[in-house]
Formats: sequence, structure tokens, C-alpha cells
Amino acid sequence: MDVLYVQSALLEDKLLAAPKKAKKIIFHAIRHWLLSAKVDDEAVIPALVEACVVNHYQRFYPSFYIKAKGEVDLAYIDNDKFFPIEVKWTQQLRPKDLKQICKYSNALILSRMKIPGIISGIPTEPLPLPLYELGMRSKTT
Repeated sequence: MDVLYVQSALLEDKLLAAPKKAKKIIFHAIRHWLLSAKVDDEAVIPALVEACVVNHYQRFYPSFYIKAKGEVDLAYIDNDKFFPIEVKWTQQLRPKDLKQICKYSNALILSRMKIPGIISGIPTEPLPLPLYELGMRSKTT
């Protein structure tokens, strides 16, 4: 059923899982369903959105997260390159939340904004468009 996904940290230089770093378990949606938490809770929704994005990308690409001085939610590998993605489902993005993602020239922020833009030099795209396009790309290849 793909209700649980273990996401490893990325060794950026080798494009492999970092065996000594902590793993993230992506299961927010089922946990909240089992515990009957309110899905409209403002603290729950960002975690659910991040879990959806991570689960969607891991279906098509080797997927990891980046843990350094900060954390990047998703780093997927395509053609021997990694592409870092930060998922932000808040009304306001704070610079301290983008500290790690700003270190990558090919970074992307997926957000709840209605139109694409640039924040701190990083392109932003509104969800769920990138997930739809990812699914459509996989059908044509």
C-alpha cells in the first residue's frame, strides 16, 4: 500500500544513502488517520504536504533528504545529479528556514503560493503542479 517510506540522508559526493545519519520515516498521513487527528489542524497540514511530495518523488527517482547545518526535505537523483527541493506550506517563508537550500544552485521550493516566483534567489513553484507534471513525464518516458 506504500503507506510507509523510510527516507535516508544523502551523501552528496557519492549520491548514495548516508548509513550513519538518521533516517526519516514518512508516515504522517496514516499516523494522523489512525490517531483520528484533525487534518485541518495548521500544525498537521505542512507535515502531510511534505509526506505527499516525498512519496510522490520516490516513486520515480531515488530520493533522500539532506542533513547538514540545516535540512532539505527532498533530494532526488536524476542522470547522476541530485536536485534539492524544500517543501514549504506556510504563509510566510523565513530566511532561517531556507539557510540550507540556499547553498544549492539547482534548488527548488514547492509552496502554497498561487504563482511561481523567486525567494532568496531560489525558484518557487506552487503545488500541486510539479507533482502533476512529474506524473505526466513518467507516462511519456
